[in-house]
Amino acid sequence: MQLIRIQKISNKEMQFTGFVSLIGSPNVGKSTLINNIIGEKVSIVTHKRQTTRSVLKGIFVKEQTQIIFLDTPGIFEANRFIDKMMVKTAWKYSNESNIICLLYDASKSKISQETIKILEILKNQKASVLLILNKVDLIKKKELLPLISNFKNIFSFKEVFMVSALNGSGIIGLIEHLIKEMPECPFLYDSDYITDTPQRQIASEILREKLFLNLHDEIPYNLVVDNEIWNEKKNNSIEIHQNIYVTKNSHKAMIIGHSGNNIKRIGIIARKEMETLFSKKIHLYIRVKIKDNCLTDLKLLESSGLDTSA
Repeated sequence: MQLIRIQKISNKEMQFTGFVSLIGSPNVGKSTLINNIIGEKVSIVTHKRQTTRSVLKGIFVKEQTQIIFLDTPGIFEANRFIDKMMVKTAWKYSNESNIICLLYDASKSKISQETIKILEILKNQKASVLLILNKVDLIKKKELLPLISNFKNIFSFKEVFMVSALNGSGIIGLIEHLIKEMPECPFLYDSDYITDTPQRQIASEILREKLFLNLHDEIPYNLVVDNEIWNEKKNNSIEIHQNIYVTKNSHKAMIIGHSGNNIKRIGIIARKEMETLFSKKIHLYIRVKIKDNCLTDLKLLESSGLDTSA
């Protein structure tokens, strides 16, 4: 497994390490927050709901403390098999965390029914629960107090933080609190790791992100990206063959576009980001295939990064 690294620090003294899961409804800013905290892109981000399908780790290190952030899929009332797996995965990892951070989009002044249901389940959790009101830059301060009061009437949070994952405001205070809460424990990862996500999965996530950003309607929610071939060459380049599986011929046609122009454009964007992230020349080959059961095929979903054991 290849890991992305940052500058090393000394870790000879007593160390403190713990897991912090970020949970909440889809599209509340969990991935954006983790990327901001880590200072690198470890999770894909789009403006659409349910972008995150698997749990991605962002590893933060400051002096003798290591915080392993878990970016979980959004929790909602799922009906499809793949969506149910995503929600189960979110709860599985939150149950194993030292601290659970519930993110909420503060620009929505009224607490959603989705979030109320999440809070009911959180009442049975042993871990400390923090409330993080995100996107506070989009709401007037006088509107925040009633929202906080409404949350406290429903659930007893250990702390409440107001942040903007996009511009970084409030994040320092959140990090300082989390550092104090980490239990004494040796680092679980070398101090220069920022994620343990394999490069293969990162490459799949990058392409899936570009598909989300460049396709309309329901298409991004009805496809699976998988790496068929991953060949690291002696000239320090990587040859990657990726398959995009869809269930409908109409979706395949729209992804490919007229004369293949659409998939070529998306592929170029994905390849450039891979080259920037991996610091290597990437030879990317993409095929779009029909697979009727791609959204229920456990082997394929697991290969694409989804935790099917949840």
